[in-house]
Amino acid sequence: MKKAGLVRLREVWRGEAAGQTPTLLIVGPVEELDGPGSIFDQFSWHTRRVRNCQEVFYQVCASPPRVVVCERDLPDGSWKDVLEMSASLPCPPPVIVTSRMADDYLWAEVLNLGGYDVLAKPLDTQELSRSLNLAWERWAGQGERLQRTHAARSERGGSRVCLTA
Repeated sequence: MKKAGLVRLREVWRGEAAGQTPTLLIVGPVEELDGPGSIFDQFSWHTRRVRNCQEVFYQVCASPPRVVVCERDLPDGSWKDVLEMSASLPCPPPVIVTSRMADDYLWAEVLNLGGYDVLAKPLDTQELSRSLNLAWERWAGQGERLQRTHAARSERGGSRVCLTA
């Protein structure tokens, strides 16, 4: 029974449950072209688009994404707010920030605060593909590490608590 639960948990982490495809959350006006012909159409992922931080909050609570692509500046906040909301999830998705002014300062700040990557606008298809695929692999690896940790704790008979004075 425990093994079946772990398999189910692994399916959810990987977005394989009930035939789901991995979810990409796009926050703000990441690209100039929305709808048909979008640069994101090349991926077989389920894509959700939101305009602001408030909508991000509802989306990550309802159905956590696997990867987040976020515009640097949003109407009601910034990429930092999106990163904070994403980091609160049990298996946080990598956050990729996009900006017309993608300089070294922004890149260093994003990485230092826990973001995954910075992409300059207009988006380059190959660079976007590389970044999204690597971010997805990182997220999937994180889920596998959590699964191994959970399995190891189950084999030991649960979590151990160490109290010190």
